[in-house]
Amino acid sequence: MPLLTLSSGLRLGFEHYGDLNGTPAFYFHGWPSSRLQGELMHEVGQRLGLHFVAMDRPGIGNSDFQPGRRLLDWPVLIAELADHLGWPRFHVFGVSGGGPYALVIAHSLPERVLSTSVVCGAPPLRELGTQDLFIMYRLILALRRKAPWLLSPLFKLGAFMSTLPPDRLPMSLALKVLSAEDRAVLMHPVTGRIVGEGYRESVRNGVPSLQADGDIYTSDWGLPLKDIRVPVHFWHGKADHNIPWTYAQKIAAQIPGSITHWTETDGHYSMAISRVEEIVRTAVG
Repeated sequence: MPLLTLSSGLRLGFEHYGDLNGTPAFYFHGWPSSRLQGELMHEVGQRLGLHFVAMDRPGIGNSDFQPGRRLLDWPVLIAELADHLGWPRFHVFGVSGGGPYALVIAHSLPERVLSTSVVCGAPPLRELGTQDLFIMYRLILALRRKAPWLLSPLFKLGAFMSTLPPDRLPMSLALKVLSAEDRAVLMHPVTGRIVGEGYRESVRNGVPSLQADGDIYTSDWGLPLKDIRVPVHFWHGKADHNIPWTYAQKIAAQIPGSITHWTETDGHYSMAISRVEEIVRTAVG
């Protein structure tokens, strides 16, 4: 269980995946999830010679809670972790809720970034609004504002449901709201297990820490996208029911030199899982 005590005194939990002698790459997990989601990169890392490190964001899993955290605090943390690992330069992959964290690294540490990939990334909701988000996300945001006490039982119920067989009730019914491609990857025994374990780890320290992590998406990012000067690859499926691809289109339009990869049939999970080798190969050239 790797742990780094940061200069702030807080502990950061992380895991290694892929080829431990390979080219350095950071994997920023989605929401709600944790460092365990990085296992999705293990096999492709071994095949293509990349050493992936996935970390728990503050308050999640093995990482200590950081009061008042902002998105702009992330580059300081990653620079310190990279120094600890002996990584002068590295690739960056941000999936779903990890997307903003990849963008802020591209902005703040351009001299250290070998490539940046944002896969079905979360948008700046304060700027672009929530009206097109998946209904469950909108429900969570509404409860956060009006009845936050309901979020704890809701997320704990989700953690319990994630342990149930995906092809039986009630999980089979819950999965019907997703695209066919998303259902396929979540019903796969390996990828479904990884997604479920990542989610359960995210609630292990209690839902308030998870809520604080989610609050980043509706906060003022303080990140001028137009000032990002390193190329950013955007990957998004037009069948994504969770975060519609039009959000990514609007973000990419603000970044000079962005490179977009839109697919017609991929959903939120299938893009990050089924196309992982294509995404990584494109990033590393």
